[in-house]
Amino acid sequence: EYKTATQALLARAMQADGVDGVAGEGFAQRRMELRRGWSTAAVDGSPCAVVASSWTAGGAKTSALSYLSGALSLPVTPAFTSPAEYICHASSALWQEALTHRNVLWIDMMTDRRPTTKKKLGEPTKWGLPVEVGMSQKLILWLAYAYHAFRDVPFIIKGDDDAYVKVPQFLSDVRYVMSGMQARPPPPPSRWGAASGQQNLTDTVGRLSAEELAKSASLAEDTECVYWGSLRHHLHTQFSAGMTFMLHRRVVQALLEPKMGTRRLDVLRLAADDFSAKRTLAYRRIMFHHEDILIGLQIYRALERVKALCSTGRLWYVKEWYARFHDMHVGRTHNVTWSTVVAHRCRPSDAYYLHFYFQEEHRIAAAAASRFATEEEHEAAAVKRASQWLEGNLRDPHMMAMNWSGLPDVQWVQGTSRRPSFTLAEGDGVAVYDNRYEYWRHEATNIHDGYRSLPQW
Repeated sequence: EYKTATQALLARAMQADGVDGVAGEGFAQRRMELRRGWSTAAVDGSPCAVVASSWTAGGAKTSALSYLSGALSLPVTPAFTSPAEYICHASSALWQEALTHRNVLWIDMMTDRRPTTKKKLGEPTKWGLPVEVGMSQKLILWLAYAYHAFRDVPFIIKGDDDAYVKVPQFLSDVRYVMSGMQARPPPPPSRWGAASGQQNLTDTVGRLSAEELAKSASLAEDTECVYWGSLRHHLHTQFSAGMTFMLHRRVVQALLEPKMGTRRLDVLRLAADDFSAKRTLAYRRIMFHHEDILIGLQIYRALERVKALCSTGRLWYVKEWYARFHDMHVGRTHNVTWSTVVAHRCRPSDAYYLHFYFQEEHRIAAAAASRFATEEEHEAAAVKRASQWLEGNLRDPHMMAMNWSGLPDVQWVQGTSRRPSFTLAEGDGVAVYDNRYEYWRHEATNIHDGYRSLPQW
């Protein structure tokens, strides 16, 4: 069924391009019907009800975008998503996320393995080799997919699912550094209004001219190559901690290329193959059980190839310090402050709290001088305001079920005088600070070109 559907869709595309094919074929289309009230009732369970079949003519005149939109709305269709029996293990909450934002990639060629240790979520210990190898496999598969699917995108990001990212600040920092730190461009205006995300996407695609698409492709080729994240030492090199890091697509290309004529293990082959205990020594030899260290070592070993692929012949390491990329609760912890960009080990309730914090902290800091005699008084008033927000959530029937104990430590107004100027990001209501970077190099770990952020601690 999957093969037939794919062939029919290919024939339809060929027919639209004036190419002779096997147009006119039909196929039985199976879709998974959603149960009644799936989006509001029992959202922790499967949204699926029963499989419904219908006959679809292969030669029907339907645009690819319309077909894809209709297929995803149900949501299981051959040639676009995995078989229904796998898809329906997902919860309603995940389906709501996927259908609303179109931001979920389902890797159906592997499943998460059972832990071989007693580690629990949020603990800094290990899950065991099978799970840890699986995390590296998913990372490599994501990089391979993103590299080939988004050919005009210069940067590819990896982040943990428990990392809160202050996106407007991070994007502003990237634009600032990549522009040579001449001037920090203002945050772009909010693009998402009352219309649906699908309609906005359709309108945006419709407005893109051939010239704009060509400019986008040129941007991917001409942009300086970077490896960006919270850099840590490992032996003779440095790697970006796995909470969040960003790679230029040419760096990804160098990582994914077959290692012909060398004794180096092919990471793409290891990612595509099933886990095997017989490969334990191989996994450990290249640190395949530590996804972030793995990437750092692979970049180090392929550095000459990376530089050959990059348009300027160099790779910039951008180092974020613990004041900006840090853990919460356990690990390399740091209080959440105005300078925080990525906060790791974030629970669901923490994410709501951090978003509240970032929307309020710049307003509270701005009122410090006029309303309070000391920073201590102002900090106490801010803590009281946060307590009122928390009490409101505890009364909210949709929020009260979360674990609101042990929220992360935040600083509201301390060090206000040291804060740089900021611009308000319209769409998110958060401050985008004019944070500075300084030139940096570290010959001992083969870093010849780099930047590091301020403040450092």
